[in-house]
Amino acid sequence: MVMSTRIISRSGSKHTLLLKSGIVILILATVLLVTSPALAQAKPAKVLEIKVHQEPGGVTRFEEYVTLSPELGAPLGSFYKVNVYAIGAREGIVLVDCGVESLYPDLMREIDKRFPNRPLLAVLLTHGHADHAGAGHYFLEAGVPVYASAADAYLIQMGMNFPGVPSDFSYTGYTPTGLLYGGETLFGLKVIPTPGHTYGSLSFLDTKGRVLFSGDTTLAYAEDDQGPLDLTYELEYMTMLATDKDSLQLQMNSLNLLLDLVNQGAVKAILPGHNKTYHGKDVIPFLQHSIDLVAQALSLN
Repeated sequence: MVMSTRIISRSGSKHTLLLKSGIVILILATVLLVTSPALAQAKPAKVLEIKVHQEPGGVTRFEEYVTLSPELGAPLGSFYKVNVYAIGAREGIVLVDCGVESLYPDLMREIDKRFPNRPLLAVLLTHGHADHAGAGHYFLEAGVPVYASAADAYLIQMGMNFPGVPSDFSYTGYTPTGLLYGGETLFGLKVIPTPGHTYGSLSFLDTKGRVLFSGDTTLAYAEDDQGPLDLTYELEYMTMLATDKDSLQLQMNSLNLLLDLVNQGAVKAILPGHNKTYHGKDVIPFLQHSIDLVAQALSLN
């Protein structure tokens, strides 16, 4: 199957749809994956760097800058960004997501710098795509339990190694230590099913600090990308355009659920899977932005 694709080009605050055939293979590879409702995101061939951000409430954000493999046809030097969060607890450190497989040594080096002599208690996965779950088998081998949605367990066990999926989209598969169904509380984080991006997408709510880790249920702003080679927003947008209508409706329902939590006063900050975080008065506009993008994708589906 051959498909064309469109990508958002930034010009001030306006976004114009342009044809960029170099991204076609990124979308094509994951459209062939019938077992997942959403696209997997690329596992990098090379990493530019990991930046570390201290977020309010004692959360540390490790932001992986990863280049897109030239063999995928992406513009030379293009990259995207993905977040791994570390939450300090009395007994040690809990991670939300674990980044790409190839960055495990770099991630651990940065974690050890910020949290010397603090044990890793667990990894909680928002979903089973390569940029969020890819390094999981290393944590298991190190004796750190990894928890994931039961609905994404198959993706993780297979490591996204399905026919037609390039190695950039896959990783070494593994079996999570424990499966989550929603409603559990682990390490002070309430597990909230937010299906759509994948069937098993989860969000985690720190009920005490009112901080929500939303994974890829929410969507980045274009203006938060760092120059024309940063394709974080573009990849998220293209993921939506290639997602089936039922999954998009699930994602819309999940976003409205999160909006209800904000309106009820249960959430004062959102820490998403990509790009920057949002606090206070910026939370509702960010959720509305995500809702508007999914509505746009539904109208084009």
